[in-house]
Amino acid sequence: MEQSTIVPRPPAAFPPLVIPLAQESGRPLRWRLHQGFRAAILNGQFEPGARLPSTRTLAGSLGISRSTVVEAFDQLAAEGFIERRTGSGTYVSPQLSGLGAGGRAERPPSADPRRRPARRMRLASAAPTSLSETFAGRPMAFTPCEPDVELFPHRLWARMLARHARAPKSWSASPDPAGLLELRQALAAHLTLSRGVTADPDRIIVVSGARQAIFLCAHALLDPGDDVWCEDPGYPEARTALAFAGANVVPVPIDDGGIDVNAAERLAPRARAAYVMPSHQLPTGIVMRLRRRLQLLDWAARNDAWILEDDYDSEFCYDNRPLTALQGLDDRQSVVYIGTLNKITYPGLRLGYVVAPAAIADALASAAVTMSLSVPLAVQAAAADFISEGHLAQHITRMRGVYGERQRLLIDELDRQIGDAIRPEPISVGMHVLAALHGISAQEIAARGVARGLDLRPLSGYAETSVPGNAIVLGYTHLSQERIRSAVRVLAQTLADAHTAASQRPST
Repeated sequence: MEQSTIVPRPPAAFPPLVIPLAQESGRPLRWRLHQGFRAAILNGQFEPGARLPSTRTLAGSLGISRSTVVEAFDQLAAEGFIERRTGSGTYVSPQLSGLGAGGRAERPPSADPRRRPARRMRLASAAPTSLSETFAGRPMAFTPCEPDVELFPHRLWARMLARHARAPKSWSASPDPAGLLELRQALAAHLTLSRGVTADPDRIIVVSGARQAIFLCAHALLDPGDDVWCEDPGYPEARTALAFAGANVVPVPIDDGGIDVNAAERLAPRARAAYVMPSHQLPTGIVMRLRRRLQLLDWAARNDAWILEDDYDSEFCYDNRPLTALQGLDDRQSVVYIGTLNKITYPGLRLGYVVAPAAIADALASAAVTMSLSVPLAVQAAAADFISEGHLAQHITRMRGVYGERQRLLIDELDRQIGDAIRPEPISVGMHVLAALHGISAQEIAARGVARGLDLRPLSGYAETSVPGNAIVLGYTHLSQERIRSAVRVLAQTLADAHTAASQRPST
């Protein structure tokens, strides 16, 4: 990949700026400008709190349109690298103080991830929780993180699948242990453009889903008994997968910035890995702040530890471009990126992937073969075509619009039909909202809702040790507009009945 360097001609008030721009085919200039400024901030060229030239000044000195600079700055602001101050200008975020190039630890050069090979599989005594239950037929109303399978282009997919089911390579006796090359190439291109992931095809391992990917990483990278940080409240199935691989799961509290790294280091100072959902945390919906992301990366590099990044639904961002994945900020090979197509397309596809640091990609691929985690080649070949021909990007764009409208409708209907008894938190990304309840417990509403076809999941059901608020998780992406309205009516009646029953109980 060739590099060019643009040296703007800034006004005297600003030091000389040197912005390296990667010359990559298919990459828009705004993306390259964003990447150049981000690198300059991270490597210390721009100090925290430093004022940046105006977009008009930059556009003139670079000889490009102002709108291109504005778009690049919009993305940097959304990610927390810069902040705009009305009447004053644009500044590098002061929140990055102490996390610049000088304070960023490097992974020890002697670290060899393969020195901790998978030893043995140990089934932990992790019992399935109620959140792992499945329901017959279509998902119940408000089941979180369920795509609308009716809107998936099934006929197109069926043609692609049939084409490759008849192809000789679909019946190969010796498939690549990492997955079909064409699929890995298509995934690499898609992830680089849509999520800012550093995704070389040689570093991608195809598996059947995110939970399988979590289990694979834990089994291959950890010894039995190794501590792993997990967000609390967090994704129960991830905790189960880690425990089944023999890890010691350490629940770590989260706040509005994401996982509390300082608390985590006190709870388990010798942890070998951290499992996080930085782009859209389940169940809270929190987006990890930039300072916390850099702090987590520093911890991993200093301690020769791994970060397992689960990026399960961040393609669905409704008010701006999706934020860059944590892995896209990692220049020290600490992050193992986990993704899935099951949330974008339909759950029955059973296709996920791992983007691994180069040093462990082969080891993970070998472990996947040993554990029989492969995906049928015909499915992989069809998925490669679906992505490379642009159908996946088109489907994401379409569903982003549909899901955004459904979220707005759900919030409006909750306010109109129920009012102050339930207060959802609007979230600009993802496939669920968190709604606080007043006057009745989430556990009671959840129990009453099951009999009425409502899947109302209490926030407390996602927690191990924390004491979260009285709230329920509401999924909406699989519900048509009419079904949203009818489901809210049922929820309103359920709440009314619960309040009536509570008022009739004898006081103690």
